[in-house]
Amino acid sequence: MVPGLLLATGQVLPVTSVHRLARTSTLMRIIMDADGQVLDMGRKVRLATPAQRRAIFARYATCWIDGCPLPATLCQIDHADNWSTGGLTDLKLLGPACQFHNRDRYQHPHRYTRRQTGKDRWAFTYHGRTRRMQV
Repeated sequence: MVPGLLLATGQVLPVTSVHRLARTSTLMRIIMDADGQVLDMGRKVRLATPAQRRAIFARYATCWIDGCPLPATLCQIDHADNWSTGGLTDLKLLGPACQFHNRDRYQHPHRYTRRQTGKDRWAFTYHGRTRRMQV
């Protein structure tokens, strides 16, 4: 049998093992920063990584809801598209939300309007309890 794959450890796998891995594995795209820290996680995990948190704190000074003064470093990391409805844990879709706005936006998405403020930055406008879903 001819060896199939030379791993980073120097171990050589037989072709049968390579075929088994090809049949039973899933490919996943991973985006990393210059230091090798993962920045885009897709649907693999819900919570932001420490590297993502650092990048978010560098990108945002406060909660991403207009007018909320809470510093980003005291906020929870929120998904621009709610995780429960298919949102991705990718850096370009994450931002800081204070506990109130994070929970409220999840429970009452119709109270918020999202807008893109840069290539990979978002902001939300809170409309309070009076805004209703427009059809």
